[in-house]
Amino acid sequence: MATVSPLARRLLAARGVSLPDLRRRAGVPDRCFPTGVRLNRLCGPDAWFDEEWMQDLRDLAIPTHLIHRKAFEWTHCVYGLRRLGALRPSSVVLDVAAGHERLVFYLANRVRRIVAVDLYSGHFLDTEESEADPDFLTDPDKYAPFPYRRDALVAFPASGLALPFRSERFDAVISLGSIEHFGGHDAAAAAMREIARVLRPGGIACIATEIVLRGPSMEEMFAPDVFEEKIVDDSGLIPVERMDYTEPPEELFADPVVIGANIDRNPHIVMGFRETTWTSGVVFLRKPRDVEYLRLWLAGGTVRRLSGLSRAGRGTSTARPSDAV
Repeated sequence: MATVSPLARRLLAARGVSLPDLRRRAGVPDRCFPTGVRLNRLCGPDAWFDEEWMQDLRDLAIPTHLIHRKAFEWTHCVYGLRRLGALRPSSVVLDVAAGHERLVFYLANRVRRIVAVDLYSGHFLDTEESEADPDFLTDPDKYAPFPYRRDALVAFPASGLALPFRSERFDAVISLGSIEHFGGHDAAAAAMREIARVLRPGGIACIATEIVLRGPSMEEMFAPDVFEEKIVDDSGLIPVERMDYTEPPEELFADPVVIGANIDRNPHIVMGFRETTWTSGVVFLRKPRDVEYLRLWLAGGTVRRLSGLSRAGRGTSTARPSDAV
């Protein structure tokens, strides 16, 4: 129970109920909003037919004809954070394993502070996209796709497994297309606990990663049950709605995108390697306040994911706290 507050721990002990028991019995809404694109879902071309979602894509300066998993991750993150009220002028947002993606520049124009952390060294310097160039730390303008507020962007090296911030520091924490590369499923779960720790009560986390559609899973992706365990349950946070695992259209499975063969294909939604196919999935999670936990406990009624109703992530970081934000 390292991710729950002392109050929540005492209440759980008084009821004789373990955190896993509560998670198994917990419920989340089927949908957070009755209209619009679902928030917790897999990538699919249907999102490109929603005008509100498309406006966010245009605001990110992404070509409207580009039907791509990465475009989906960026746009859907903005769409969900905006609808959930997390993109306020006063917000402080953390992007874990940010590289130099365009989302940090977009956020610099809309929130008080965006903090981008990544290793900015090692394996990803040698990828085709060169996703985490160290010169981003000193010259972010080089990577900016549009004008942005330079004073709102802070970037420095840090590991997602030991975030160098005090607990409950950020209004929103995002990590897109990266957590699957942190060193395996258990490492991803550890990163989720760190994200929960630095997130303020009432804050929103947005995680995008690779979800297996069909065939055997692999180390750097998540079968749905592993995703639910390692990304959702282990975080101690509450999904804002049920995850929808509806697959992309069947025709996209017939000729999937294959790295090294047709990587530049459009649409770029279903990936394939041997018998395995996968795509991007995005989940939004909320960190409730202790008062919510206490209210449900006193009511003695339906328990709704009390693992999260506990100011998740009050644990102490092993990293040296940073005063940079």
